[in-house]
Amino acid sequence: MKKITAFVLTLIFMLSVAGCASQQDPIERKNIDAKPNKWGVTLQAENVTSSGLTIVCVHSGGENVAELNTGSYYVLQRSEDSEWADVDFLPQEYDIGWTSEAWIIQKESETSWDVNWEWLYGKLPAGKYRIGKEIMNFRETGDYDKETVYAEFIIE
Repeated sequence: MKKITAFVLTLIFMLSVAGCASQQDPIERKNIDAKPNKWGVTLQAENVTSSGLTIVCVHSGGENVAELNTGSYYVLQRSEDSEWADVDFLPQEYDIGWTSEAWIIQKESETSWDVNWEWLYGKLPAGKYRIGKEIMNFRETGDYDKETVYAEFIIE
C-alpha cells in the first residue's frame, strides 16, 4: 500500500511540474507551418530535446469561441512511413493516470507549457514527431466540443 501511495504522489508531483503554465504576451512568429484550427488555436514546439519540449499555444481569431481549455494529458506520435504512430510507453509497474485540471487558454494570447516525457517514454531517438493536446471549447455544462491540435517537431 505504501508503494502505491508513494507512486501516486510522485505521479501527481511530476504531472504538476510538467504542466506548469506561463502566459506571455502574443508575439509575431515566422515560418509556422501549422495552421490554426477552427477556434484559432495553433500549437508550436520549442526548446525540443530528446526528453521534452515547450508547447506554445497561440490563440488568434477563430469561430464560435467560448472558453478554451486543455489539461495535463497529451499524446506523442512518431512519423513512420508517412503515417503517425503512437510512441510506446516505458514499462510501468502501475497504470498511468492523468490529473484532471483545466488550463484556460486566454483569447488572443499565447500560453506555454513545459513537458518532460522521459518518465513516460524515455529519451526519444532521432526522428519526426508530433505532440497533441486535446482542446475543449466549453460553452456550458454538457455543451462543449473537443479537438486534438498537434505541434510537429524533429529530434536530431
